[in-house]
Amino acid sequence: MSQGYVYVDFGAVRIQQYLTRTPELRGHRAASNSLARATADAAIQEVVEGLAEVNPEAGKADGVVSLRFPVEAGDEREGRVRRLQDLVFAHLRKALPGAEFHSIWGAGESYLAVHAHILQLKVRHGQVRHDLPPTAEFPLAAPCRMCHTDPAVGVEPLPDGSQMLCLDCSMRNVTRRQAVADDRSPEGRLLRGVGLAPAPDEFTDLAALGSMPSGRNHLATVAVDGNAFGVFFKALADEGSRDEELRTAKAEISSALSDATRAALETATLELPLTVEREQLCVVPHVVGGDDVLVSLPADQAWWFTLTFLEEFGRLVREATAEVLDKLNKLRAGQPGLPELEPPTASAGVVFAHVRHPLSLLAESAGQRLSEAKRVFGGRQASVQWLDLTADGPEAPAHLPVALSVLRSEGRGQTPAAVALSRLVKVPANHRARLTEALRGGGPLTAAAIADRVGHLDAIRPFLPPSPRHDQPPAARIGLGAALGLARWWPCA
Repeated sequence: MSQGYVYVDFGAVRIQQYLTRTPELRGHRAASNSLARATADAAIQEVVEGLAEVNPEAGKADGVVSLRFPVEAGDEREGRVRRLQDLVFAHLRKALPGAEFHSIWGAGESYLAVHAHILQLKVRHGQVRHDLPPTAEFPLAAPCRMCHTDPAVGVEPLPDGSQMLCLDCSMRNVTRRQAVADDRSPEGRLLRGVGLAPAPDEFTDLAALGSMPSGRNHLATVAVDGNAFGVFFKALADEGSRDEELRTAKAEISSALSDATRAALETATLELPLTVEREQLCVVPHVVGGDDVLVSLPADQAWWFTLTFLEEFGRLVREATAEVLDKLNKLRAGQPGLPELEPPTASAGVVFAHVRHPLSLLAESAGQRLSEAKRVFGGRQASVQWLDLTADGPEAPAHLPVALSVLRSEGRGQTPAAVALSRLVKVPANHRARLTEALRGGGPLTAAAIADRVGHLDAIRPFLPPSPRHDQPPAARIGLGAALGLARWWPCA
């Protein structure tokens, strides 16, 4: 008699750092493509040879594999799990030589309960099986000329001449021509969804799509992740143990959330002014899986993209979870100490930098900004934190993250803060730079005095500290330092 399933999950560790370890866009595309191909359901099902099936209860995300097999009385589950792990690890290692993977497993009646109460605990306690890239057998071997991380194993032709490459970069070199055309890669899926001409082949060409005032030499790296999804799914698991309808809703909701991520990406891409102008893909996605996104795009398009994505994602998630949330909150209403659940949202970290800045460092910095936005708001609402490496340097920003509701109202409407920022953008850049220096050296009053002398006081007034003599609009929730930073890349009205 069946006692449920054994669930075996696999995931790529520090996937963003792995994908961005090479400096050229073609290498990132190739690695993203290989990851999507290697973790596709059809490829995994062929690898496991009947030992398990792809788990239909789990959501879909690149770099993540979930398998299951039924638990039968007397079944030797640990040996079967070990064989599955050996097969899948060998398959993933062949496709992605330089990546790091881990695997966890647990048994129960539903994936929802097992994931919430067993798998997540194992991850937190380090009870996972790791599969690491092989170490160099000859320590004095020449380093790879592309990633400078692993030892080179051979010489291969590249567009700019032959180079000594490691195994992983060799894979990227071989598959780079297929990356954009393959519908399974993040960029291929986005191209198919939006129906535009492909994005440029190089980061320098991508940056050059920006407007003339932008200098056409800066890119933005945007990292997005969901808020409170763990709280939502844990509540679903807890209440699902008593309610069959909730227990079976997990697979449908996981799929809907993945769809919301991809739909929000398409909407934010299509609504970019640059997309409308050129009818070309101006956003290059590196990671798109579950509620996790990492993209590059011209710097002057970043705020429009980020705010549109967060708003559209929030709207789609509210629609997808409305019925389940209503039922969960009714069940939790009579239980003391359980707050009402809100629809999950997403937050973002945005980093602006010169086109030559390594993407690996930008991805790390964007992830740090994202973590700060989530921490300051406690994951309770959509928010964004940012850093301009060219203007501010690599140090953590002095300003606080800003809630999405301050910058964008529902339905793409203009908030008072957004209107005030559009007015601030019209102040000449050299004057804004002078105000930034005055703010750092003497504070808001010094900056206000300078702005008054040159006729720009009205433009910065909404961002000055509240005064008992003036009613401050909601834009006052953004300090002057944050407003001047936002204005560097804020779209002109």
